[in-house]
Amino acid sequence: MNETVRNRRVSVFGLGAMGSTLARALLRAGHDVTVWNRSAGRMAELVNEGATGAEAAEVATAASPLLVMCTIDKAATEAVLRTESVGQMLLGKTVVNLSTGSSDDARRISSYVQEKGGRYVDGGIMAYPRDIGKPETTILYSGDAQGFAEHKAVLQAMAGKAEFFGDDPGTASVVYLALYAYYFGALTAFFEGAALAERAAVNPESFRRISGIMNTMLADGLCDITRRIAEGDYSGDQATIDVHHAGQLVVRDAYVAENIGYETTKAYLSYLEKAQRAGNGQRDISIMYASVKDGS
Repeated sequence: MNETVRNRRVSVFGLGAMGSTLARALLRAGHDVTVWNRSAGRMAELVNEGATGAEAAEVATAASPLLVMCTIDKAATEAVLRTESVGQMLLGKTVVNLSTGSSDDARRISSYVQEKGGRYVDGGIMAYPRDIGKPETTILYSGDAQGFAEHKAVLQAMAGKAEFFGDDPGTASVVYLALYAYYFGALTAFFEGAALAERAAVNPESFRRISGIMNTMLADGLCDITRRIAEGDYSGDQATIDVHHAGQLVVRDAYVAENIGYETTKAYLSYLEKAQRAGNGQRDISIMYASVKDGS
């Protein structure tokens, strides 16, 4: 078979909201897509759109050199791959696992796929289904470099920015979880801030627009913080831990007065106070990184 034609074949396992969207993005890009889902009814719409439905997981495995797994979690993916009829077909296949799970899960599954003669690439989707297929959308990958390189063009049909983090299959999971922790922490802080602003008759959409001020400030602040961490420069020449703590007490009191939840402010105050107890009250806010790393 012509190698170009062969490399345009891909099987997608798992057809929830995300898996179905991934399959559609691959179809739009002109790939030969085979789909499989434990509940066969989910395949019907995609078959009508041009995909080939596989009646069993081993049929989908046999159909393509690239297997994209998007099940409920890595445990579900592992269960499929460890099915005897699937496992014996993994020789020469590249498994790209986009299911959520731990770095240990990724490494364990990778070892199994390698034992069966296949290549394993783990991934983390940094988007909701609505952004799949866009050139600016990112999926993180790590694992078998050759497998990633061979299929990168296909993977970019799902998300234009395919970021590869090296040969440890566990790396993508760690970075994925870390980035979402950052995202959802910021999202929760937005909810709290919007609720407070609404008490002053500023609605959530208006607050979103004005919040761009803080996005700019945050981008600048992160550059300064990472520089300070790298250089060990914690001089309090901009604003000290003590200054930040005093300011956050005012923020806390505003939430209390309005009877609004403020869990993110509580967490921030907790880290500031931990830094103070460590004797860092006169140092820069970047010293808080040490407090976060020390989970005790």
